Amino acid sequence: MAARTASMRDRILAAAVTVIRARGITAATTKEIARTAGVSEGSLYNHFANKTALFAAALAEVTATARAAMAALAGSAGRNTVEENLVRLAAGMVRFYGELLPMTGPVLADPELIAWLRDNGPVKAQNEAAAKVRAGTGGGQDGADLPPGAPGGPPAGPPGGAATGPVMGHSALIGYLEAEREAGRIGADAPLPYIAAALLGGCQQHAFLTRLAGPEAVLAGAGLPAEPEEFAARLVRAVLAGHLPAR
Repeated sequence: MAARTASMRDRILAAAVTVIRARGITAATTKEIARTAGVSEGSLYNHFANKTALFAAALAEVTATARAAMAALAGSAGRNTVEENLVRLAAGMVRFYGELLPMTGPVLADPELIAWLRDNGPVKAQNEAAAKVRAGTGGGQDGADLPPGAPGGPPAGPPGGAATGPVMGHSALIGYLEAEREAGRIGADAPLPYIAAALLGGCQQHAFLTRLAGPEAVLAGAGLPAEPEEFAARLVRAVLAGHLPAR
């Protein structure tokens, strides 16, 4: 029974991601999500506490790729070269932002959604959804025993504070850079928060321009290659210029 419940939840979640990708978070409706999932609209609330919890879980599903990339980066400190590690991250982040921007763009014009994000809304909503899932599957299992982001388990990401939400990736990248600096693989005077901002900002800009103008126009007008790997390699080289120890 629990497996069947999880399967239905996964189907609804996949439908929510599909609809939000196509329409954006502010235009997506529970009616369309239910139709895409092949279930009744009311059944959504058997698996998610409310619409906010469903949308938070859908965004968490999409951002899981970025969290995985940051986790892999943290584990690569001291391995390969700093350039290789950051190129791999940047290429993945270009693709991630390319997927995320059309989903969340309207959020920037919605003060209530922005306030919800700043108030740690996604994590709170995931907590509510986790409690509902545990109750619906008979309970008896402590959510703390499940991995972050798992149905009925704790939400992925930090419990709140300054590193919550969009800032979390920036903080994780700074953490990696600090580890490399302590290992002597980045210059002692390197401005790590600004290196992180330049790298992630460059990835967002590439995704933004490509989304609006298309890869051909980005190449012709901005002089940026369309392929994420080539762009990432050149971006990392520029961002790290002067901040690596002499070989």
